[in-house]
Amino acid sequence: MKFSVRKSDFDKFAERLGVSPEELLSALKAEVVKVGPGFRYVINMENFFYFVLSKIFEKKRPAQREVSQEEFEDSLNKAIDRLAGISGYAKLVEVKEAVTQELGIGEEEFVKRLSELLQRKRGAYVLLEGGDAKIQIGAKKYGFIKRVEKRAVAEVVYY
Repeated sequence: MKFSVRKSDFDKFAERLGVSPEELLSALKAEVVKVGPGFRYVINMENFFYFVLSKIFEKKRPAQREVSQEEFEDSLNKAIDRLAGISGYAKLVEVKEAVTQELGIGEEEFVKRLSELLQRKRGAYVLLEGGDAKIQIGAKKYGFIKRVEKRAVAEVVYY
């Protein structure tokens, strides 16, 4: 079963939930349909139901535990390595989901920890602004992340 919502109402609903309309669109897997002079979003009732349930359980979760920077970095590196494509880049939204689920932290905590890590380890990660879903870090929105492994140029072996 599907229902449709005006774009303006959908944007207000997203604002009340505290998420961006783009994030809500992707979470609900909504279709954008042109109707007359405006747009409507067609949403599957099942997707909407599961999304609302996840928001309810998210609010009822116990208080977030304290996570060390080393724990965060290890989890981030594992997620990037697991989700990276051939180019070495992983979608930042998918990495965020994996890390927040593993460590039990929220999106704000993830962004804060990632910003601190990027400042502390300059050059260890590369962020790209492209992609469909983005995460705002500082003044820019990024869609992809890549680990930069520093390797020795040459290795000398003595016999």
